[in-house]
This record gives sequence, structure tokens and C-alpha cells, in this order.
Amino acid sequence: MANILIVEDEAIVALENKMNLSSLGHNVIAIISSAENALSSFHENIPDLILLDIKLKGAMDGIEASHEIRKHSSVPVIFITGNSDSRTLQRISEISNVTCLQKPILLNELTNAVNTMLRKDSSPLSV
Repeated sequence: MANILIVEDEAIVALENKMNLSSLGHNVIAIISSAENALSSFHENIPDLILLDIKLKGAMDGIEASHEIRKHSSVPVIFITGNSDSRTLQRISEISNVTCLQKPILLNELTNAVNTMLRKDSSPLSV
């Protein structure tokens, strides 16, 4: 069981992700709708994994938030996006220990991504 932080500004999507992660035996420690609040929550209770939407409420997007997180931790991040444009993908590729899922997320895709990222993070070779 992993402690997972969900950062998603669409309430229905966030609740569906929480339900799916809980059904997989994981603990969702919080659902946050802005990058700024996610950074505060992250520092209070460091999760094992972050499910992070790219477009969020507030001035900062999910990619910018992940750069801030990387200054303190290599916690794995699964980006969730409806955008797959080349600029977004380029920005994501510059961040370590991440993967990306396209909305809408299927349960088997979420399961595989979570399992892969948690396994990767627990590996002694993980950076």
C-alpha cells in the first residue's frame, strides 16, 4: 500500500482516481486542486507517489510544481493530461522519475503506471 497525493482540479476525475487507487489498496492522503496547495501539502506529508494533472487552478501548472518538488525529492510522479502536444511532452521529458497518462484514464493503465512507478522508486538503482 502506497500513500498517494492526487493533484487534480476536476472533482469528478479526482474522485474517480481516488476510488480506483483505493480499490487497488492504496491510501489517498489528499486531493488538492492547485499546484501551490499541492506543494504545501507535499512538504507536510511526503507521499510515495503523486498523481498530478498538468492544467490546474492557480498560477502554476503541474509541470512547474514537479520542478519544485524535484528540488527536494525524487518521489515518482504520474502526470495526467488531456494535452499531448509536443511542447507539453518536451517539458515532461525534462523531469526525472515521471510517466504520463492521457485522459480519460482506464483502470488498467492507472494500475500499470502506479505499479511501475512504485517498483521503479523502490529499486536501489532509482534516481
